[in-house]
Amino acid sequence: MKLGLIGQHIQKSKSPQLHELLGKKLAIETRYDLFDCQLRDEQALRDLLIELKQKGYRGVNVTHPYKVWAWNIVHDKFHTSAGLGALNTVLIDGEELSGTNTDCSGFVRAYRKLCADSAPGKVLMKGAGGVGRAIAFGLGELNVEHLYIYDEYQPNLQALVADLQRANVACSAVSSEQLDQVAKECDGLVNATPVGHYTTPGAAFSAQQVGGQRWVFDAVYTPVVTEFIAFAKQQSLTIISGFELFIHQGIDAYEWFSGQSVESVDLVSEISASE
Repeated sequence: MKLGLIGQHIQKSKSPQLHELLGKKLAIETRYDLFDCQLRDEQALRDLLIELKQKGYRGVNVTHPYKVWAWNIVHDKFHTSAGLGALNTVLIDGEELSGTNTDCSGFVRAYRKLCADSAPGKVLMKGAGGVGRAIAFGLGELNVEHLYIYDEYQPNLQALVADLQRANVACSAVSSEQLDQVAKECDGLVNATPVGHYTTPGAAFSAQQVGGQRWVFDAVYTPVVTEFIAFAKQQSLTIISGFELFIHQGIDAYEWFSGQSVESVDLVSEISASE
């Protein structure tokens, strides 16, 4: 089974190791390739998917910055909320493109694993792009009390707030001037931006903003311990790392690609031990 990942700055991705290990677990010969590319528009993404289909690929994962484009061009969407607006897993070997969003399901799994039955409470999230959309709808599934969202790009921010409100998720946009105050009033902090990634270093939340919450999540997993996560460790907060999301979304994606179930508990401990 030939699979791949489409995105930018993905050369350090561990997706090939994860999916090829999953293939060994299920006795499915699996090849997973990286397609690090700068695509000009949705049509370019569609053309790439058609090209990969012709080369015998079963499916691909899609990451930053192409998840919204994937939503727009995929015909059949499964296990996704109507307003989610982003896909990260696409089957390309059928008559029509089909897809789902395992970032959303993977985040829900990771949250429940580390926070048990505790509700998210009030949450401040930075980032309203593809991964932000998935996490926001996942928080809705987890019955978030109120989700405050910040993004410098206003069209993304306003569109996500509107879509969440249509889905009856309590949420609102916040400005940069409100961040310090809102952060201190929240139970959870979420980074759904690339800040902290090895190509875009920095702290998604400042040391002054981190503290007093119960939990944090950082979608970045290269490196696993970002500056934001390091601040949270100093405050002894419950940490859901981007690596946790990576593992769980990958398991869900491989099940989608292969049509077979994976024993995820043993796999998570095995991959974590190898990191």
